[in-house]
Amino acid sequence: MRYTRVMRPVGVAIAAVLVVAVASVHVDTWPWPSVGGQSRHSTGIVLLGPIDYDAIRNTEPFEGPLRKAWSDWFTLTQEADPGLFGYPWADRRAGELVVPVADPRGVELVQQWVRSGLQVPSPKPGGPFIIDLPRPEVAVRIVPAQHSILGLRQIMDGVADLARAGVPGADRIYSVGPDYENDRVIVVTDRINDELLAAIAARFGVDVIAVRVDPRAMPAHLL
Repeated sequence: MRYTRVMRPVGVAIAAVLVVAVASVHVDTWPWPSVGGQSRHSTGIVLLGPIDYDAIRNTEPFEGPLRKAWSDWFTLTQEADPGLFGYPWADRRAGELVVPVADPRGVELVQQWVRSGLQVPSPKPGGPFIIDLPRPEVAVRIVPAQHSILGLRQIMDGVADLARAGVPGADRIYSVGPDYENDRVIVVTDRINDELLAAIAARFGVDVIAVRVDPRAMPAHLL
């Protein structure tokens, strides 16, 4: 009985400490998004889980006329005014190429390409060079883009500035790249840092950047 009387208060004390410890953990830091999943941080930033590579392997191959059309139009976006268009992406289920347009001037170019193909002068030095884009053999869907390719590039440059500015957690940003389908930038890190997310939301808003949290992520030079 003496053992029971002594251990019961100890057990209660340990339980109380555990409750306090759990309560003191910031709710944003757990749970992390699961593989292929997403959640939303209290700042409004979308958190993405690790890439679901099994799902990618099970998708239909990206080939044939749809891939050709995507490749042709992607080439044009790299040569033309980067403020005209967003990044194109392939809707494999519908069999359509999706072309986001950020400036009304871009609509006419897309429509001309769909009707009869395009020949566009390249601004590269050493020319003149002509980009010859044959008429696509798949349906092309024009959608409005909130952010042009130029705009997303500027966002990515701004993310790189966070580490130079000493924002906590920015030194653990391991890659930054465009998310074509969702018209945004994806930042990859290996852990949730509330201060980093707050800084991203304050500087860029909550719609143009999503943060992928992958505990296996590492700097590109170590891959």
